[in-house]
Amino acid sequence: MSIPLRIAFLLGSFPVISETFILRQITRLLDLGHDVRIFANARPDDSTSIHPEVAKYNLLNRTTYIDGPADSIVWELPVWPLSGHTWPPGATKSMANWRRFAGALPKLARCFCSATGLTRQVLRASEYRYQAASLSGVYRLATLCRLRTGFDVLHAHFGPVGCSFRFARDLWNAPFVVSFHGFDFSTLPRKEGPAMYQKLFSSVDMITVNSEFTRSRVEKLGCPSGKLRKLPVGLDLGEFPFSERGCGANEVVRLLTVARLVEIKGHEFSLRAVGKVREDFPELRYDIVGDGPLRPKLEQLIAELGLKNVVTLHGARDGAFVRGLMRDAHLALLGSVSIEGDQEGQGLFLQEAQACGLPVIATQHGALPEGLLTGKSGFLVAERDIDAMAERINFLVAHPEVWPEIGRQGRRFVEARYDIRRLNEQLVGLYRDLRAGFKISN
Repeated sequence: MSIPLRIAFLLGSFPVISETFILRQITRLLDLGHDVRIFANARPDDSTSIHPEVAKYNLLNRTTYIDGPADSIVWELPVWPLSGHTWPPGATKSMANWRRFAGALPKLARCFCSATGLTRQVLRASEYRYQAASLSGVYRLATLCRLRTGFDVLHAHFGPVGCSFRFARDLWNAPFVVSFHGFDFSTLPRKEGPAMYQKLFSSVDMITVNSEFTRSRVEKLGCPSGKLRKLPVGLDLGEFPFSERGCGANEVVRLLTVARLVEIKGHEFSLRAVGKVREDFPELRYDIVGDGPLRPKLEQLIAELGLKNVVTLHGARDGAFVRGLMRDAHLALLGSVSIEGDQEGQGLFLQEAQACGLPVIATQHGALPEGLLTGKSGFLVAERDIDAMAERINFLVAHPEVWPEIGRQGRRFVEARYDIRRLNEQLVGLYRDLRAGFKISN
């Protein structure tokens, strides 16, 4: 019998309602008998919904949060010059920088006593960029220094989190894995420069990517190809039971989208397409699950299109709620669009929908074409092409007799490529290979 691994997950915030893929990875590793510990920069807002699995697996008791103020940990605001003042977002008064620095001195002392070389490293701008000036690296290092316990592997999700915690590899003498997902290889390098991951790529042991598209983008940013491994985000097929779709003569056809309310998800174009389809099928219903900064704008658009009785914005909801909507839906829609070159890395909602037997319609965007069988389990249309999307929706609504076979194709496709049990076994195999080849420093 294989010896269980001790795994440290390094995260930005935990738990996050939209990051079900991380939650599934953690819980399935626990199911396999491994010991998982979580280290997160921040707690979610108190009003944030939480998946029931967090309580079921007692994950908060497995989580250590970085002990530091939000102005450094969350907002990464510099403490220099010491004679200056800092205005945190939403603050009614400023904070004196010298007081902020004085508050960090006990952490700084702990770091110098426990890991002098790493302390100097996290304070160098050439190594940790703006995080050196905010002292966030000091707070992270001080928290992890209290917990010098043996881990077999460290796994960070999202590139910036990997950058923030890369010192942990040397602190804990364990191989370091970072998973890239989407905004981390597109939006951030565009804003912060393509060299932002140079230090990470030189020190990390392995980078996992969720698609061939993501692989190409991360490699273009400078990651050595030998460190890259494709490992899609998976789903538990038992949680997404297949159901053959059909529609009675008087039954209302229900469309579903699960995606954050942000520009890259293309909600505006999906809504306009649904508005066109409603001209021929007035009883159509469209459910959208997710929250984000575009909600007021989308609510206004829904009113302008006369879709108040058609579209329901459910906000961010947990997995059980989403699965209930999938059970009742007939078709799935994801209209993602490129924003200044930014694109998505997988689009997990498409795989979840196909697992349930839903025909899907998506855009030719990023890695989305890799996530379905074009013309068999669903259809692709050009980004922002409202007429083309409306035409495909129209076709499927008018021809429910094709839904069962499309659904069966999608289920087989997801079973073959996205079963989290198989993917987690692959992940554990990668962990073991890394550990076996890792040279522990003195």
